[in-house]
Amino acid sequence: MVWRTLWRNSRSTILVPAVAILCAIMPAIGTGLRDSTETMLEETEFLQSLRDLPVGFDVISTILAWAFSGIGCVIIMAALAYVAYRSSRSVRNVVRNLVVSVSPTAYVTGVKQVVERPRPSTSAGSSLLPGDPSFPSGHTAGAVMVATMGVLMTRGMKRRIRHAVVAIGILLVVVVGFSRLVLGLHFPTDVLTSLLVCPAISYALWYLFIDVGKRRRYR
Repeated sequence: MVWRTLWRNSRSTILVPAVAILCAIMPAIGTGLRDSTETMLEETEFLQSLRDLPVGFDVISTILAWAFSGIGCVIIMAALAYVAYRSSRSVRNVVRNLVVSVSPTAYVTGVKQVVERPRPSTSAGSSLLPGDPSFPSGHTAGAVMVATMGVLMTRGMKRRIRHAVVAIGILLVVVVGFSRLVLGLHFPTDVLTSLLVCPAISYALWYLFIDVGKRRRYR
């Protein structure tokens, strides 16, 4: 009980520095992955093994590639923000939720330019190949962004609905991440990085907003 109370009272104090350290070392990890020939060969071999999957996987992955492209994510997030505002009538809450959801994607975009990891050889000739570097996965980050926005929008609803939205969000992120591997457009570590880092950033930002709000109320 004591530990639970301490955690509730100091979540952002613990989470924000921890996630900041994670974000700070991620470019170094990406650079190490970029320069490791052994890792590149192992991951490429795995991507090549996915070519034996049924053609349906390619079709679904292609649809997801378009849906969670930059333009696709903007459209989805704009629609979610509109629905959120119609429901809450609070511009402040919608903006807060957008900041929490979008920030990891902005971080991923920056890391891409710092690390500049080339795309895997399996992406050669693909009409779906984006023009940006490979590490971390932007499409996976986009899926995390959409899932996070959905979770935040349903916070005030019944527990069953909240749990269902969380489950759907997790499934969405995993499916989109796997689709990038099926198409051969990302190394597995690109996808895994976004899967781990993006939710951590949103989680830390959310509790930072919560704790700052509490302190303002108690002044």
